[in-house]
Amino acid sequence: MQSVILGLVALVQFALASNNYHITMEPQSKHCFYEPMTIGQKLGLSFQVFGSSNLDIDFWVTNPDELIVQSAFRTSTGSFVVDAAKDGMHSYCISNMGHAGNVEKSVSFSVNGPDEQYKSAEKRAAGQKGQEDVKGSLETEVRELANTIQQVNDEQQYIRTRLLRHHATAESTNSRVVYWTIFEGMMIGGVIGYQIYYITQFFTKTSRRMV
Repeated sequence: MQSVILGLVALVQFALASNNYHITMEPQSKHCFYEPMTIGQKLGLSFQVFGSSNLDIDFWVTNPDELIVQSAFRTSTGSFVVDAAKDGMHSYCISNMGHAGNVEKSVSFSVNGPDEQYKSAEKRAAGQKGQEDVKGSLETEVRELANTIQQVNDEQQYIRTRLLRHHATAESTNSRVVYWTIFEGMMIGGVIGYQIYYITQFFTKTSRRMV
């Protein structure tokens, strides 16, 4: 029983080691990736866009019939779980085209596909036939838990990315406010100096006329 528990812990640890990728999207470009799946398998996808003033991209998932089963358009972040309804090659595409695709963008995304979800279970299958019934039930529950933890982990990564991006935006805004305040101070100081000079000259000329 101890070996079963250790194996299940290893499954959770394996699922937490997500396959994270980073790509640079050139203006008016599109990238597609492919994942073979069988009926009943799940594909977890999540993405985050950063590094540009305009962060909108298009993201969609298609089934083997090339029909869109999940999509998100003009967005900078998203998360999907796709259930395979039929056997075959599924694809997911990231597009930086259209009106919002005039600038280069960076996209970070993670994939939790069938290979990642079941590889550890397949490695432990040999030599444990005597406890198949008990282990099968436990592995199913832990696999679901591992997938949920993976999604939470992805969301945390994207939240950190957004925080960093928003922090950079806030710092840039603060710098602009400081520069504008300095400029305003210089303008006000110049106006005050000019007014003092003008009034001084006015009274000087008036005094000379009276004399």
